[in-house]
Amino acid sequence: EYHYVNKNMTWTGAQQHSRKEYTDLATVSTMADVEKLREIHCENKEIWIGLFKQTGTNVTSHWSLPGLQFSESQAKWKRGEPDGVTSETCGAIINITEKKWLDMPCMDPAYFLCYNDHVILIKENRTWEEALYYCRHHHHDLVTITNMDEQRWVQEKTKNASSPFVWTGLRYTCTQGFCFWVSDEVNECDMSGAMETGGEHKWFKKHDEEKFNFISSK
Repeated sequence: EYHYVNKNMTWTGAQQHSRKEYTDLATVSTMADVEKLREIHCENKEIWIGLFKQTGTNVTSHWSLPGLQFSESQAKWKRGEPDGVTSETCGAIINITEKKWLDMPCMDPAYFLCYNDHVILIKENRTWEEALYYCRHHHHDLVTITNMDEQRWVQEKTKNASSPFVWTGLRYTCTQGFCFWVSDEVNECDMSGAMETGGEHKWFKKHDEEKFNFISSK
């Protein structure tokens, strides 16, 4: 979920504000991200996003959001950008309509886009049922993944896990032989869905009594 903030701040100031009030400065790398931007109404001007390079260098860019790797294949630079000026190490989009990136001096004031994440990695090893009760008591529920955008964000979270799998809200029914997202129905065979924290982040059936980190939805 994106939030447009019409306050003039440096890139670092915008990052600090985003991390305090939301999750971080916005990541704008996939078509799903671009589609979400169409819902934002803002002025036709440069807007900070969570893109930066190490100060004084002109090497690979990074996303502000911890654990999210930058891929040059997803870059959406404006023609002629980045222009090689080493003092321009922070990224912005020209405007919401054009959705092209440019680099600017980090001390320039600009409005900015924040991202609010709705999933949290809990780095405690618990059984599936313990994880479920924890999420429902402290947040909302174990995470449900219904599209590729949600899958992408959850798998980025799992990279910071301390267990080989993380529990999700996926359950398995032995009698009918299919999976379903968490509900209050009884699960008669004690098997639930977990995502691997490495490799291709595939989903696996694991016994409920195994203990893993887990992903909670807010």
